[in-house]
Amino acid sequence: MMEAKNSLQGQKVGAPDKALAASLTDATVRFGTFTAIDGLNLDIEEGAFYTILGPSGCGKSTMLRLVSDLIPAAAGDVSIFGKTTEQARLAREFAFVFQDATLLPWRSALKNVELPLEIGAKRGVDVPLGSRSPRELLELVGLKGREDALPHELSGGMRQRVAIARALVCQPKLLLMDEPFGALDEMTRDHLNLQLLDIWRETGTTILFVTHSIAEAVFLGQKVIMMRAHPGRLREVVDIDLPEPRTIKQRDQQEFTAYCGYLRDLLETC
Repeated sequence: MMEAKNSLQGQKVGAPDKALAASLTDATVRFGTFTAIDGLNLDIEEGAFYTILGPSGCGKSTMLRLVSDLIPAAAGDVSIFGKTTEQARLAREFAFVFQDATLLPWRSALKNVELPLEIGAKRGVDVPLGSRSPRELLELVGLKGREDALPHELSGGMRQRVAIARALVCQPKLLLMDEPFGALDEMTRDHLNLQLLDIWRETGTTILFVTHSIAEAVFLGQKVIMMRAHPGRLREVVDIDLPEPRTIKQRDQQEFTAYCGYLRDLLETC
């Protein structure tokens, strides 16, 4: 059930017969003399939901920043839908959701979602328009009726939902999420996990989701990428074969706890 797809560093992990959203080949990231990621080889299948686990310092967030063209590779190659990371960024093919919602406090929820469209228009950039309007995206994330609310009038979970709607406004094919629910209480986190899965199924967006929670990684992911530290390298990619659609009650079932136990054992050897 939980057999490793490939745990050997230096060998490509993925499914070459499937369309790829991203591909990392011998990707290395250095900050001065410090190597944060060393020779990462990984294929990300288009349309899949990946969660990323690993000990502190293993390069989880660094990998997202590498894919999103926020930091350069010191060696190796990274491609997004067959393009360079810069080309994919300019084409608005991916979007990033951070742990902090980073909303502009003087703009309403709706105006925050509209912001990428406004910036693109001012810069004369051809921004791809999604099939849903900003108002429809707020409804998709469960904020119908709160379009005019300012950030300070929204809970932490609501602010994160605005950030997700803003990330989706340009209809990205790849959504990068760096612990977006890490600061939220458990009940809110559970609710947003379910809502995010609904959005993923409805939009078909490929998702890369960093978390420190083993249970969250198993609940959300079709595949879990386990990283090892010092330097950051791939430990294993684990397929999660749970019934769809996922439900909170699954967390009490033996199969779910078996996956969690397997990943916890992996984490202890990373």
